[in-house]
Amino acid sequence: MKFGIFVHPRRPKVPADKIIRRVKSAGASYSQGKADIAIVVGGDGTFGYYGRILAIPLLFVGVRESGVAGSRARLAQIFYDDLVGALHAIRDGNYCLEEKKMLSVRFRGNSVDVLTDVYLERGNFAGCLRYAVTVRPSGAKAFLPFSDYAIGNGVIVSTSFGAGGYFSYPARVWSARGRRIEGPAVFADDRMGICHIMPTYLVRKRRGIRSQSDRIRYTVPLCSTLQINLLRDANARLYGPTAHSEGIPVRLGDTITVAPSERTARIVRLGS
Repeated sequence: MKFGIFVHPRRPKVPADKIIRRVKSAGASYSQGKADIAIVVGGDGTFGYYGRILAIPLLFVGVRESGVAGSRARLAQIFYDDLVGALHAIRDGNYCLEEKKMLSVRFRGNSVDVLTDVYLERGNFAGCLRYAVTVRPSGAKAFLPFSDYAIGNGVIVSTSFGAGGYFSYPARVWSARGRRIEGPAVFADDRMGICHIMPTYLVRKRRGIRSQSDRIRYTVPLCSTLQINLLRDANARLYGPTAHSEGIPVRLGDTITVAPSERTARIVRLGS
């Protein structure tokens, strides 16, 4: 079995050559071009990026950082200090591959698959975004379509795999104040999560009837189709589907469509 090494292209937490030496010290084979398993070393952003572009199984390796605001690597299966032991476990067959469903994001004629999340948020803009999220059912799990109209910082759409990150921010903020928020922070792989970012105004329209909503975070069946549109032009950007962190500018009249992808990602889990 051969392993490839993948790190952040500009800010690697561990240099690739150092990781290669550690892989070889474990008696494992290294091959960047013909790897059977990708060893991805970094934080959640790096994991999400390579989860989007690689088709081979992925072992996500976090790096412990001493800083107060250092990387948390919530999606890591192991940490770098444990890499040699993990490689021995894989050599001995003590692992499995877990398939995780992905999202397909369509924007301006382009389609990108996303493993973790995609979000519309403010760019260089001091005001709130005004936007709508329309949710339509598909397949057997039918429900009445509805639209959320919001004034806030933006909206997150998450897979179950990415739900422990940005999607879960309300639970972390509100639980510290002794409050509870409805809607699961972790959900099944057949669901899609929607989370409004700090909304100051939120209205839901269903069957032509509008009502005030407190559903800041909720899930819908993964087979649903979402459309996100700005209601007023602003410096808004779409994050998640790009190789860089600057995002894609979104303007009034643009439509962002999110639906289930035909692809799945294979994640290496240690243990049988």
